[in-house]
Amino acid sequence: MGISKGGNKEVFKRMNRGLLLKLLSTKQCTSRIELSRTMELSKMAISNMVGELIDRGLIVEGKVEQSEEMGRNPIGLKISPNAPKIIGIFVFRDRCEAVLCDMALNVYKRESLTMEFATNEKLIEMIYELVDTMIANCSNIAGIGVASIGPIDVARGMILQPNFFFGIENVPIVEMLNVKYNLPVFLENDNQCGVLAEKYYGIGKDYSDILLIGVAQGVGCGIIANNELFDNQQGLVPEFGHISIDYNGNECVCGNKGCIETYVGTPILLARLREATGKYYSFKNFCEMDDNPDVQRILTDAIEKLSAAIVSTINLLNSEVIVLAYDSAYLPDSMIKRLENKVNEIKFSDQAAPIPIKRAHFMQDAQLMGAVCVVNREIFSGNLLFNN
Repeated sequence: MGISKGGNKEVFKRMNRGLLLKLLSTKQCTSRIELSRTMELSKMAISNMVGELIDRGLIVEGKVEQSEEMGRNPIGLKISPNAPKIIGIFVFRDRCEAVLCDMALNVYKRESLTMEFATNEKLIEMIYELVDTMIANCSNIAGIGVASIGPIDVARGMILQPNFFFGIENVPIVEMLNVKYNLPVFLENDNQCGVLAEKYYGIGKDYSDILLIGVAQGVGCGIIANNELFDNQQGLVPEFGHISIDYNGNECVCGNKGCIETYVGTPILLARLREATGKYYSFKNFCEMDDNPDVQRILTDAIEKLSAAIVSTINLLNSEVIVLAYDSAYLPDSMIKRLENKVNEIKFSDQAAPIPIKRAHFMQDAQLMGAVCVVNREIFSGNLLFNN
């Protein structure tokens, strides 16, 4: 797993150190012995790397614990409390959120600002305010990750023209943050960030191919394929919400008909649930009422439609696991099981290998925590912290 042969030695050195930090940050390894086995490097090589990272203030050793059964346990290793912190920003339609974490995703600060109306300038001011709050009394920052609703242009670092977002468009968010704070800044689609968080720290740890579905104002997805985020050369990401399940169906803002988000977006489901029950509850509250016949009927219909779009996607990607994030994470157990059964009944791929459907470990916070993981991805690949 470690990289030790051929090519540029300095590059491989950075990559191995990034990998070591990843294994410790995600708790896949906690000792030199585990690191040596997992990275397939000698104990001497691991000890040299560990010593260097301790000297740089990135990791620390734990106390030696005694065990009557096993004698002396290995010295534990973990991310240092003095290691650089990471700022994550989540740009959503009704709010912006920020979090300050370490590489192990321990949260030090968190803040949210509500948007009832915004312009390009107001959005930037709000994000500046959040970043200022995060960096107060914390000068050791590795970088800023931004998770934003789409469409976005990752290559140019721009938020393009998200639907239902006050007309905000073409915001050069990466450049503006980089210039103001002189820090590395990385932008990703919010659901792509969510699936990255689940891959590193959550449900997706043991999977190479993951499909995350996030139901909210629209319906988005994040995709890990062969352990990497799935996007194209321009940095454009998949648009699951605009898979059509009926070419004669509902008109969508994208110009197509029958897009899945016109049937199962949270506002659409809430309108149906409130009309049917006479209750003005949140989606989470309705999901806790799954014994109510009207709630059952509406959620069952949503599951039937969602399964059609998921099956089409699974037939293309052959994902190993499906993760439900954001509002879809609140679906009752019975509905998640119904969705799982439906998808596995219809999907084309190996019927002997059913695909599990699970709630996201981070539930509604997958996208926010994923913003931190966009920076972690650069650290874990050796692109950050090791250039000097």
